[in-house]
Amino acid sequence: MSDRRWLCVLILAGFLILLPGVWDLPLLDRDEPRFSRAAVEMMERGDWAVPWFNGKFRFDKPPLTYWLMMPGLALFGETELAVRLPTVLSAVTCVWLIFSFARRLGLRAGQAALAAGAWLTCLQVMIHGRIAVADMHLILMTIVSMRAFWELANEAKSSQSLLKSKWFHALWLSIGLGFLAKGPLATAVPLVALLLMLWLERIGKVPGERMAGRLLRLWAWAQVPALILVAMWGIPALVATQGLFYEVGIGTHVVDRGLEGFNQRKVIPGVYYLLVLPIFFAPWTGALVGAFRAAKAPEQDSRYLASWALAPLLIFSGYATQLPHYILPAYPALFLLVSKGWQSGSTKANMILACVPCVAFGLLAIIAAWGSFQAKALDASLSGMLAGLALLGAGFSMASLSVGIGRVSAAFAAMIVAVSGFLWMANHAGQTHAVKRLIKAAGNDFSRPASVGFSEPSLVWYGSNAWVFEKDFPPDADFCVLLERRWRADGKTLAALWKGELPQAKQRTETQNLTIPAHAQSIQGWSAADSSWIELWFWRKTPGHWPLRTSRRRKRTRWAAHIPPTAIPSAKPLSTSVGKW
Repeated sequence: MSDRRWLCVLILAGFLILLPGVWDLPLLDRDEPRFSRAAVEMMERGDWAVPWFNGKFRFDKPPLTYWLMMPGLALFGETELAVRLPTVLSAVTCVWLIFSFARRLGLRAGQAALAAGAWLTCLQVMIHGRIAVADMHLILMTIVSMRAFWELANEAKSSQSLLKSKWFHALWLSIGLGFLAKGPLATAVPLVALLLMLWLERIGKVPGERMAGRLLRLWAWAQVPALILVAMWGIPALVATQGLFYEVGIGTHVVDRGLEGFNQRKVIPGVYYLLVLPIFFAPWTGALVGAFRAAKAPEQDSRYLASWALAPLLIFSGYATQLPHYILPAYPALFLLVSKGWQSGSTKANMILACVPCVAFGLLAIIAAWGSFQAKALDASLSGMLAGLALLGAGFSMASLSVGIGRVSAAFAAMIVAVSGFLWMANHAGQTHAVKRLIKAAGNDFSRPASVGFSEPSLVWYGSNAWVFEKDFPPDADFCVLLERRWRADGKTLAALWKGELPQAKQRTETQNLTIPAHAQSIQGWSAADSSWIELWFWRKTPGHWPLRTSRRRKRTRWAAHIPPTAIPSAKPLSTSVGKW
């Protein structure tokens, strides 16, 4: 099959895998609603330089991601599809770039298709290839940068002539745009990769011409136009915020995260990512054996890909804040090495490594399937979401096993099961999402909403307003939300459900003296920010303005069959009127 046909198949597969379900799946974690709402508020303010969220500056990331969301918001309105579409487009573009780079490295069309297809079906890419954050735009720019370095290394021209090459322009442009997507990592990854390659060239007997020193000089030259591009946004942003964008954006969110660790984890350099890589690289974990063998080969392209793959690991292994997706810039290089070394790995070693995700996702499928059965009497949407998760886990487990025994076609077939499970899970996740249930029951015809005990950014996105998050309700609030109970998805909860028992909820303690009027309502649902089940009470400030809705009361009776009946309090502390499980 020709390269053009391979690309058409891969790009079509990319859209079929990543695009369906993005409009059903509610915005996840805390970052997605923050990114999405910031783009909306920038449009509303007409401020292209400084991102805003909930009426305040947002210095976490530069503005490229928000800019890319704006056309979709203008076309599709404030929807999940509008803010996630740029991520999907970047992920699918990466498929094309990986395929073309593999062909440029001399791989056969089938090997290049394997690299691109494996990228597309990897767990980490299936997650970050469809959510509204900055990572996939950074990965896209990183691939362009590393391809540009490779092309410049293989051009038989003087250094001065290379500065006029189209690949040099692609280099500085990708570094600049990568910085505008996610900060200095766009220039740090190529720099560390080239330094690693220089070290490898000096300690080993390298056949052919050494190229790392030449590329480092080109990297230095590329910083000048890249910084000019960044300054076109950065200077107005610094002026508008009186320098706070640099102080907070770089000082707090880059330097402090590296020194202190926002996720409160103990840092053991080099260990964390070795533990999480086998899971998030699934189902292609077994192929890492062949990738390692390919990386050790003496050829120039193997050293280049190995240096690229190691650079993010070196940068973040000692970084105090450690999250699985931080090393995503290494994944394209790893998949290129996977395609190069597919036939060179030991079957026994492949199988041993593949057992890690196979067993992990198999256990996930069993637990989720059992949880789906247990949740049928509690909430139909929760049961459906867990059933989809079970199907997704089963698909990844079967695909990991197929990779371990070297059956590529079987692995891709199993991923159809995983994708089907995701679509089923996404649909039911939207139905059981706590904030979406809240807005559906209450509407969003309020101007001064406030929430106590529940400060999730999804309230700002789905509520389409600036929210007040304090320990008490302000006097001018016209809509009030209170978190009463939360059921964590931890070991104790899972153990209770497995035994058929009712898990213990975490009661509200810090706001026990708050009272609510008699016309208040309550809903229960899934909190996407921390994957917990929560109970929210909500009311308007004007008594009688909001009558009880019988449909919502009927929905609560599904839980009431297992939870002691909850009477609506009348000017009493809420904690005295709500029973525990």
